[in-house]
Amino acid sequence: MKLKKLFTAMAVTCCAFALTGVIANAENDVVSVTVDNVAVEFDQNPVIIEGHTLVPVRAVFEQAGATVTWDQPTQTATITKDEYIVTIKYGDSVMYKNGQPIELEQPADVINNRTMIPVRAIAEAMDFAVTWDGHHSLILISTNGKPYRAFAFLKTGFRTLEDQAEFYSNGSALFDIDLDGDGRRESISFSSSYDVLSDPTPVLVIDDNDYTAGLGSVTSVYSMAIVDLDANDSTKEIVITENGDTLTARFYRYENGILKVLADSNGPSSISYASKLLLSGTGYLISDLTGACFTDIMVTGCVYRLDGESIGRYRMSKIDSIFGRNLYKTYDDNMLYHIIYTRSYQAGSYRDMTDVGVINASDLAQFRLIDGYRDETDPRYIELYIELPNGEKAVITPYQT
Repeated sequence: MKLKKLFTAMAVTCCAFALTGVIANAENDVVSVTVDNVAVEFDQNPVIIEGHTLVPVRAVFEQAGATVTWDQPTQTATITKDEYIVTIKYGDSVMYKNGQPIELEQPADVINNRTMIPVRAIAEAMDFAVTWDGHHSLILISTNGKPYRAFAFLKTGFRTLEDQAEFYSNGSALFDIDLDGDGRRESISFSSSYDVLSDPTPVLVIDDNDYTAGLGSVTSVYSMAIVDLDANDSTKEIVITENGDTLTARFYRYENGILKVLADSNGPSSISYASKLLLSGTGYLISDLTGACFTDIMVTGCVYRLDGESIGRYRMSKIDSIFGRNLYKTYDDNMLYHIIYTRSYQAGSYRDMTDVGVINASDLAQFRLIDGYRDETDPRYIELYIELPNGEKAVITPYQT
């Protein structure tokens, strides 16, 4: 990956989520839970016992489509879904998944007549993925096993385009999928191309009809994805990404044999990104070219919202709301930063400094965010004034090439 592509966005690592335990160190200590981005309603809230967050079995797993039964004589909860049968007994430090024992980090408990198990058990019971959003004390559960990435200013999770897609290819592919929700699967052919105008191979063919011209001004094609940006409708969106150090995604919808271009206020919708395009599955998209929104916390940037056949852009620029926080690394993004060690901070004065060091994200596993700066004219430029665990203070900035 080219340096320009790797270091465009400013990344900040956030908050502790380890499957060995969850610590609620956010704005409040009330832990909430979503399953596939839908909030779980509790009559007994999750609790923290000896550093481990325990959640109610029935509420979480029923939200995930499982059946939960309770046997009073044996004090045992049984959870069934698809090929999974999981049993958990009150007071035991072991649960059984299809008959195989799994050690629990904290014994199952009963609080207000609700069986409670540690977060790790959710992931292990049915191979779900679990992500911790420390800014909101929010646990994000994904039933398809693909983890969400949590961002600070949206109480929802995001996945990469590749993970969110029902189909994704950056080569050539033949596949069938129901694009318009009419119950009939369309036959689709896709081929990536470095030069659409001179390449005789059609980029996009649906039911034997060539829709390459319908892609508009696209001159090169890196990848194609089929995503469902809005779970409340029956249609799916087609994402065509153009080649380049800066990738550009364009959005389409297929209905009644017509390929429609989704628009924004300036014409056909397009979102540029350096390495990742992130989608929530409820109409939200995030580009990593518009601010510090690359890893587990979104400091500033833009979010895009699908509304009907248009995609609107919304600024997100509150950086001061997370000053004073202890941030913990949870995602290895392989980023590099300029680092200037200093006991004092002058906001906005470190962009052009040349006599600075370089630090890898792996060396920023934990720090306290003291202060920061965002350039209003160039929202990609962020300064963060931090205190490291050894007491050293420093300014970190994006690694510019």
